[in-house]
Amino acid sequence: MRPGRDDRPLAEMDVAGEFVAAVVEGVEKFSADAREPAQRAFRDRDLATARPGEWYPLSSYVHAVEAVHGLVGDHAVHALGQRIARAVAFPEGVESVPDALDALDDVCRDRHRGGDVGGYAFRQIGDEDGRIECHTPYPCAFDRGVVEGTAVAHADGFVCVCEVGACRAEGADRCTYDVSW
Repeated sequence: MRPGRDDRPLAEMDVAGEFVAAVVEGVEKFSADAREPAQRAFRDRDLATARPGEWYPLSSYVHAVEAVHGLVGDHAVHALGQRIARAVAFPEGVESVPDALDALDDVCRDRHRGGDVGGYAFRQIGDEDGRIECHTPYPCAFDRGVVEGTAVAHADGFVCVCEVGACRAEGADRCTYDVSW
């Protein structure tokens, strides 16, 4: 992860359609009461019909995810973040949890353009654990879901993601998670 995001406003950046489409499809799985308001958050920002291969305003996407977070809370937004790992292709040869978490920063940067969106910095600690710092414009629960989804998609079994130390929700500039598999 490069140190800090640049000062370019989110309004000048774009996000890849596969990220947007994955989250919009995830909203379809919400309960009936939550589904319509969550879908409206994406419709109101012209994101409801996002398609892979196209680019969309990052500010609209972040605001839609934040709106959904306000409607349904951490657990549902965490589940939406998990969908990202299944929606995008990781580089060839990435088969293990450490390889995937290490590649997550490049995957993130490849799916955003127009500025430095921030990213993920992974450090392996032991044979089956590591620590990752997330410095993105997305809600904490969403980032945690992205990390967990990435680990689960590349693990042979159990995965645990626990927040430690710094958290953006508490004023820090990043969130930090311990991951074990």
